[in-house]
Amino acid sequence: MPSSKLAKWLPGREIRERRLKRKLSQTDIGRLVSRTYQTAAKWERGEKCPDPNQMYRLADQLGMDAELKSYMMQIAENEHEQNFQADRRFNALCLSMAERSNGEIFKWETHLIPGIAQTRAYHFDFVKVASNGTDEQANRGWAFKKDRQEALLRRTDNPQVTLLIAAPALDSLCHLTKAARAEQIDRLGELDSRLNWQIRIIDSFFPEGANAFDIYKPGGADFGSPPFVYTEVWDVSWCIEEAERIARYDELWQILWGKSIPLREFLDDRRDRLAQEQPQRS
Repeated sequence: MPSSKLAKWLPGREIRERRLKRKLSQTDIGRLVSRTYQTAAKWERGEKCPDPNQMYRLADQLGMDAELKSYMMQIAENEHEQNFQADRRFNALCLSMAERSNGEIFKWETHLIPGIAQTRAYHFDFVKVASNGTDEQANRGWAFKKDRQEALLRRTDNPQVTLLIAAPALDSLCHLTKAARAEQIDRLGELDSRLNWQIRIIDSFFPEGANAFDIYKPGGADFGSPPFVYTEVWDVSWCIEEAERIARYDELWQILWGKSIPLREFLDDRRDRLAQEQPQRS
C-alpha cells in the first residue's frame, strides 16, 4: 500500500506554523534534531515525515501540548499506512489544520449542526446532553471547537465552505430555549451569507449508509492538504486518502447535493414552528 501523504503533510504544517510563530528559520529547526535546513524544508513541504525520535524532540522544542505530541508520535510511527485511523479527538486535530489550510471544505451532517457552525448554547445544552458528557469534557470540547471556528473565520483567502445538513438536525433545535434556538438559527444565516460559504438542507430521504462525513481538498491553497475524506463511528475515526474511495464519496456528495435546498428556503418553510415550539427536556 502507498505511504500516507497526509501523515507527511500534517506534521510539516505544525512545524511550519510553530517555526514562524517563534521566528525561527528552517536551519534552526534542523539544528534542533541535528539535521540540515534541507530536511526541515522537506518536512514543511510534506515530502518527508520526521521519524519518531525526531518528532518527539521537535514536539518538545516547539511547545506542542501532551495531546498533540501523542498524536504526532502516532503519525510518525505509522506514516507508511494510508487511511489514518485514530480516536475522534485525535483526528479532530487534523481537521482543525485542514480547516486552516485547505481551499475546499465540504461537510455533511445527519443529526447535528456541524461543529464549525455551532453556538455555545447548542454545544452545552444539546451536544453535551446528547452525548452524556461530563462538564470537563464539554468545556474542553467547546474551547477546541471555538478555536477551530475562529481560525477558519480569520482566514483572508476565502476558502469554499459548503455545509449540507439533514433536516432533523435543525428540527432538534426544539430542545433548546427559544433564545438559544434563535441564536443558532441566526448563526447559520450569518455563515451562509459569508463569501464562498453555502449552507443547504436535505429535507427528504437520502441513501442508506450516507452517514456524516467531511471532504477536504487543497483547492489551490498554497499549503493545502492532500485530498482526504473524514468519517467516524462512536469509538474510532478515519482520514481516507485512497483516490478511488474519495471518488465514491464525491459521487455520494453529488447525490446529496441534488436533494438539498438553500438554508433560507428551509427556514422560511419552518420558521413558525422553530420559533414557537417549547424546549423539550428529558
